[in-house]
Amino acid sequence: MLATILKSPKAVETTIAIVEAYAKLKELSRVIVEIPQQEDNEQVQKTLLQRGGQLVEGIMSDMLPKQSSETSFELNLAMFKFKHSVKRENDEEVKQLKAKLAELEKKMGR
Repeated sequence: MLATILKSPKAVETTIAIVEAYAKLKELSRVIVEIPQQEDNEQVQKTLLQRGGQLVEGIMSDMLPKQSSETSFELNLAMFKFKHSVKRENDEEVKQLKAKLAELEKKMGR
């Protein structure tokens, strides 16, 4: 993969991230297939839905910016609708952005 060609620490990190993302997507695929097969057992379905949400969060969280953000993932299947929201906030960066915004507003005379 990438690390065998570039041989840098960043290439190794990227290769590992790609493999981990693939493994999570594969597991998510298995979970999605299993959910409708467990129609008689609501507890197992609930557990599978929670696991699916954790997998989506794990995949998406690495791609989210470090500042405040909210991401929703919605899966609409024939039997049910699954929605998972993730809200991430880095307090220090948010404070810095707010301070910069206040400074700009002050310069603009607001």
